[in-house]
Amino acid sequence: MGKPIYVELAETLQQQITSGKYPVGSTLPPEMTLCEIHGVSRFTARAALAALQRQGLVSRRPRIGSVVMASNPQGSYSVQTNSATDILRFTSTSDLHLVSTEDVVADAMLARELGGNVGEMWIKVSTFRDSPDTKVVASWTDFYLRPEHRSVVPLIGNKRGSVWQFLSELQQRPIDRIEQTVEACKLPKEAAVVLGVAPKSPALRTVYRLYAEGLSEVYYVAISLYPEGRFKLSQTLRRER
Repeated sequence: MGKPIYVELAETLQQQITSGKYPVGSTLPPEMTLCEIHGVSRFTARAALAALQRQGLVSRRPRIGSVVMASNPQGSYSVQTNSATDILRFTSTSDLHLVSTEDVVADAMLARELGGNVGEMWIKVSTFRDSPDTKVVASWTDFYLRPEHRSVVPLIGNKRGSVWQFLSELQQRPIDRIEQTVEACKLPKEAAVVLGVAPKSPALRTVYRLYAEGLSEVYYVAISLYPEGRFKLSQTLRRER
């Protein structure tokens, strides 16, 4: 299966920006002109420009057009983590946007991933994060919350703050520890469209299982997807003495 047409157009425009055909400060051709040049629909042209905007390459301004802001994709996140506090602090540096919510029942595979039991009910909340300054989309995250935390869901994307902060305020239980699993993966279509890259593009997949102080079971789980080039995790490990 080939790439979506809008992705191919976005990659072509990105190459033209990088090569200097459209230097920083210049304006890309209007949507209708792109349609004529590349033989695509206006919907495709608009989607391609939106993808470039999510990568921080252009800024779309009313009555001006798509202004080139950078010659290479922007929005890479870098975090040095040596403790649970570092990870929680990192999640507070970006804006969280709600995409969808649904109730799910954990099958064997999901139960293993979440560290819970088969048949348990969870609230799945799909979101994406972007930079508050550039609005570049940096990651996609699916949160799995327990049913008793349903009152937190309306806050996600509507109130500044992170899910762990909302839960801590709700139950007055600080996060005690985080279990982290990292692996390579290919982006599913829904996340890829929001992130402005082709489906099945390479990505980093991180599963965070968070435990609250005084509780033995998993408090909630966050599964994040980071496209290639948008996230770097650094850790310092010391030998036990």
